[in-house]
Amino acid sequence: MSSYYRKISDLQIDRDWVKEIIEENYLNFFCPFSNVDSYLNIYKGRDCDVQFFNMQECDYSMEPTRAGIKYIRYLMSVEKSLGNTKSYLHLSENYEKFTVETNEENFMISNSNYNIRSLIEELEFIFMSKICRARIVKLPAGGTMPYHRDETSDDNMRVICPIITSPDVINAFKDKDDEELYYIPASGDFYTFDDTDIEHAVFNNSAIDRYTLIFTVINRNESTNY
Repeated sequence: MSSYYRKISDLQIDRDWVKEIIEENYLNFFCPFSNVDSYLNIYKGRDCDVQFFNMQECDYSMEPTRAGIKYIRYLMSVEKSLGNTKSYLHLSENYEKFTVETNEENFMISNSNYNIRSLIEELEFIFMSKICRARIVKLPAGGTMPYHRDETSDDNMRVICPIITSPDVINAFKDKDDEELYYIPASGDFYTFDDTDIEHAVFNNSAIDRYTLIFTVINRNESTNY
């Protein structure tokens, strides 16, 4: 097992259930960078092929957190240092809205689809905690999700569960000059890693699309079954 990620006990999900949701929403996957109302728009046109199917939406009437504020400030500093004036201004002009968006706990509006609501309820039962920012991520055959860091709060835990994958899909982790490459199988198991300090990437070198269930467990330290 990697020093960068770990399997969460013996918890599992029915992959066929998630595959059914994927099939039902095959046409609803979209490029997250195309949404000008999201901070993710700053990545539009960059070398990233990932597509989202969001199972929850952000409630912009909610409040930001220190982690969300810190993350947007981090992005602003990165864009400014790279000389990406347009992206920097996009973040600056929408600062208050985007700090709300980066508070993952504000993604708590359940999708109206019964199958999706039931899946989220099952995840909350498994982890004995609230589940937020739940989505299924598609990485097309031959696609790349370049190195990045996420905005997960220290109190929460970001979890991934590969649903459809291939041994030719590489999960990469990088800390300073150290890089490790792994294949994480689709077995219904859940995995977690330090997604805020460790840069991570995915390279789909296979001929099939890779799908992964990704969500955040809120107040992970209060959960007792893993």
